[in-house]
Amino acid sequence: MFKNERFVYLTSALKETEKEDLKSIVEIYNKIHKTVKERQCISEFATSHIGPNRHGFSLTKKIYTLKIEKDFSKNHCLKFGLLNYDFGYKNIGIKNASKFYFGKSIESLNEDEKITLVAMFENSSLYNPLRNKDFLMNKVRLYKRILHQKKDN
Repeated sequence: MFKNERFVYLTSALKETEKEDLKSIVEIYNKIHKTVKERQCISEFATSHIGPNRHGFSLTKKIYTLKIEKDFSKNHCLKFGLLNYDFGYKNIGIKNASKFYFGKSIESLNEDEKITLVAMFENSSLYNPLRNKDFLMNKVRLYKRILHQKKDN
């Protein structure tokens, strides 16, 4: 079962994420999502790349998801998602999105730009900086408040 061509490709792609330096984006995402509930489990995002998408396959997909969760950290799956997500306008992956929307590499982005990409990762159509700039900026301000809130402990 775990020798399925797509599953083998997925696990090797997840291992490859270790080479990627997305630490600042991952930290922002994780800090925000301690407060904001995620819509989809990150490991499920990874296994969504394994088809087919028919009802009878859901048990197999769940087994793949459990295996991914056992073998890889949440950050591996998050980085895989960031590197493979469609950020709109044929920009697959956060590196391409960074260059397209800001004309910069990820390392050169300021905090607001990184938060923008994190918001887009949730829904690149809804939080599109070219079509919904005001809506996106409201989300960025909210996330910025979450990032900088003080613990009341």
